[in-house]
Amino acid sequence: MQGTFTKALLVASVIGLTACGSMKPIEERKTFAQPSWYSDCAQAGTEGWFWWEKEYAYACGAGESVYLQAAEEQMYAIAMNNFAKRINGKVNSETEIAIVNDKKTTKTIISYKVSDTAIRRHLQREMGQFTMGGKHYTFVRLKIQKNDFDQLIAEAKGN
Repeated sequence: MQGTFTKALLVASVIGLTACGSMKPIEERKTFAQPSWYSDCAQAGTEGWFWWEKEYAYACGAGESVYLQAAEEQMYAIAMNNFAKRINGKVNSETEIAIVNDKKTTKTIISYKVSDTAIRRHLQREMGQFTMGGKHYTFVRLKIQKNDFDQLIAEAKGN
């Protein structure tokens, strides 16, 4: 009986060490930072060399929450919304300027409407995350091939 217990304990220890060894620590920071690819997030670009070069459309998003999963969901939702705005978004903008008794008042209203938009897939994601002050900060850059992105725009316009 003692030998069986020892073997079970040994197996459990090996499994525990293997599982912990495959985990990646999330950086704890004292100051806020963004990945350089996030702060310079282009909407489109090319990757590759010479005749292997391909065009891509990009969208970035960030999330912040005390819960890691909530921060990740915010990040993806914002990035996908950035794709959707460009595929199927409409902007309505109005500015009013009134001058009464030599006093000017200005009012600007901007509304952005994004209808339900099909985004069937994106190719790749680049992700960064850190924790600071008990909150999780996550960043993502999604990319999709430019011709697939252009096809989604054409479909949204009904062409």
